[in-house]
Amino acid sequence: MSVNAPAGRRRVLLAGILLVALVVVGRAVQLQFVQGGNWQVRAERQHGDTVTLHPARGTIYDRNGVPLAGTRELYRISIAPHEIPNPDVVRLKLRDVAGLSPRDARRAVDTSRKWVVLRGRFESQVHDALRGIPGVYVDAVPQRFYPRGALALEVLGAVSEDGTPSGGIELEMDSVLRGKAGQATVRRDSQGRLVPGAMMRTVQPVPGRDVYLTIDAGLQEIAEAALEQSMTTTQAVGGELLLADPQTGEILAAVSRKGNLRSGSWRAVTEPYEPGSTLKPFTIAALLTANRATMADSVYAEEGVYMLGRRRLTDDHPYGWLTLADALRVSSNIGIAKVAARLYPREQYLNLRDFGFGSPTGVEYPSESGGLLRKPERWSAMSPASLAIGYEINVTPLQMAMAYGALANGGLLLEPHVIREVRARDGRVTHAMTPRAIRRVIAEDVAAKLRPALVDVVASGTAKEASLGPYDVAGKTGTARIVENGRYKPGAHTASFAGFFPADEPQVVFLVKLDEPQGAYYGGLVAAPVIKVALEAALAARNTPIDRTPIAQRPPELPSTGAIRLASSVTFAPRRQSERPGATAVVKLSDRKAAPADSTALAVPETKGLALRDAARTLHAAGFRVSIEGTGDVLSTTPSAGELLGRGRVVHVRAGRGE
Repeated sequence: MSVNAPAGRRRVLLAGILLVALVVVGRAVQLQFVQGGNWQVRAERQHGDTVTLHPARGTIYDRNGVPLAGTRELYRISIAPHEIPNPDVVRLKLRDVAGLSPRDARRAVDTSRKWVVLRGRFESQVHDALRGIPGVYVDAVPQRFYPRGALALEVLGAVSEDGTPSGGIELEMDSVLRGKAGQATVRRDSQGRLVPGAMMRTVQPVPGRDVYLTIDAGLQEIAEAALEQSMTTTQAVGGELLLADPQTGEILAAVSRKGNLRSGSWRAVTEPYEPGSTLKPFTIAALLTANRATMADSVYAEEGVYMLGRRRLTDDHPYGWLTLADALRVSSNIGIAKVAARLYPREQYLNLRDFGFGSPTGVEYPSESGGLLRKPERWSAMSPASLAIGYEINVTPLQMAMAYGALANGGLLLEPHVIREVRARDGRVTHAMTPRAIRRVIAEDVAAKLRPALVDVVASGTAKEASLGPYDVAGKTGTARIVENGRYKPGAHTASFAGFFPADEPQVVFLVKLDEPQGAYYGGLVAAPVIKVALEAALAARNTPIDRTPIAQRPPELPSTGAIRLASSVTFAPRRQSERPGATAVVKLSDRKAAPADSTALAVPETKGLALRDAARTLHAAGFRVSIEGTGDVLSTTPSAGELLGRGRVVHVRAGRGE
């Protein structure tokens, strides 16, 4: 062997080492300088992540700042059992603080499981008790809640756990309420798990703005109690109650019920129905506007049965000659249909369209039905008579309420609103609702001519169950059959009552509708009492949008009962006069004795022997309202001729034939 062999091997070995070193150095240079940026990004991705920071959702308030829907921060708890140093301590905390059962608490710290997410969401005290314990991870989760329970929930809508709105104001105003999401960078360990406390916010979330509704929480509670009580009594399968301001179009209370459960949507805007006789005032409004009739015109009601072509029209009671006002008061289908024949079909159609029927109202709600109003070219020969008494047309309760609002405010159809204003978190108003008149439907004098007849409907007509004693309520009842699958459902009716209060200078327009009441089903018997209960409670309540000063010019005496009971769970106590300087005590109005509408007493004129038409004109001219019983000539009046009676009070007339 050559002596130079070891030296040669050393050179080869050295060359190999140098080559390896060069490769290592070259690879290091490649990783550090050539690919360093890419590897750094991958490392950041492995040990860090960008998460979305959900903003606090805006609060929904009533008109007075009472919170109806808010957001609270709850917590989601996740556990890595292998990281827990003392499982028994965590198990006891989960049982005693988080409320887990002993079995679930044991399973949560079982080391045979890698990762456990506890069911449900937990309050802040649970977060405080578990914070900082290795292996326990607590994440904040915003959750929608409703401080007043289910109050007005059909209008509010709902929000799922992931923040997705489903219906109602929550959906309609989502872009305002949800705010703007932020971003944060979080750190993860070698296993990809979040490192507690290692979070850096890069973009701050912007909280949502607050929405103030036109709803009054106190009035809403009254309306809900009144409707629910009526549905229990009548066993109705559904119901609607609307209260609105006829001067602004603001919705003050809105209740929807279906079956024993709260309706999932605001059915007053989504489900139209045939209104029946509540549509009759608008037929008369068209006649007055076109100068085709006056309220004193007479029509023969055919003693309760009338053949119109092949169709048989009937009244609930047989009537002879009626004034147009009395035909409305007693809700004569025959009388109204016969007079409505004086209108041209296009006049009748345009009148109903102008009152808002057949098109959506534009209220702030994500889905609204426009109802159904067919054009005259699609009418049959019977359509004019049907429309005159509220058939062959579908309307929503909100459309009907707004139409009665036009009768109440002197002829202006207003755009309804359920949103009053939007505010930023610092209290600044960023949007405010302003009343908007869509159109003038009728002249003020036409509305003024209709008002006494609508008052008579309550004073002595079909809506006597809604009477508030000396305080005038104006309205019209309706009873209609229910259509199901294109046919009338046997024995199924809707009972309704619409109008406004007080009759002079109205502050509230109302509509109540009951679906399929059992037993008595007429609007005057089952729907009108709901409004009486609601109005009495509203007048007795401490804080409602109703201004009681012009309604009660002098304080009535307090009744001995001391309170008005609306339902077993709700009692509205009258205000004592000493509670506030200048306060007006308001009590159950039916407990008061009726007082003359005018302090001037007038003598009842002699009408015995006159035809009903002439007697009614004589009594109206003398300043009285009239209630008629029977047909033919006048037999007697109550009070009798010559007796003194306050102006505007009702004279009951009894008539007969040959008695």
